[in-house]
Amino acid sequence: MSKQEILSWTSLATSLSVLVFYILINFGWPGLIPDYSARFIKIFFNVFWIAVVIEIIVGISEGNKKIQKDERDFIIEAKGLKIGYNILVITLIIALVQVFISNFTHNFVPNLPFVMETGTIFHFLFIALFTASVGKRATMIYNYRKDY
Repeated sequence: MSKQEILSWTSLATSLSVLVFYILINFGWPGLIPDYSARFIKIFFNVFWIAVVIEIIVGISEGNKKIQKDERDFIIEAKGLKIGYNILVITLIIALVQVFISNFTHNFVPNLPFVMETGTIFHFLFIALFTASVGKRATMIYNYRKDY
């Protein structure tokens, strides 16, 4: 396993852990499902710290020199960036359209169910940012694991 793939795995684990923490803390556990939130928080808290420790170890082991990348690494990173960028752009467009609809319809019909408040849009954009990061790293891991 190359250092780039190790960094992709740890970045995926870190982003996914932050995303799960954020969703559980801000939105809570769904009422229809038995409450396993304490277990999930414990699992993702441990995953987060393990990923951070691995990133620190890889950072220390490489010292002042950078990780050597070849053409394959650049192609895989470009594919990951493309997926992450597309996810982020689509979610930003959804948020902007939602803001426009909310402002436009709020004057005419104030109690529409699909109107979002500013705080909800902030939560949506924060989740979108980490979803794009997870999508980027998952694409990179898939391409590292794929046989060429």
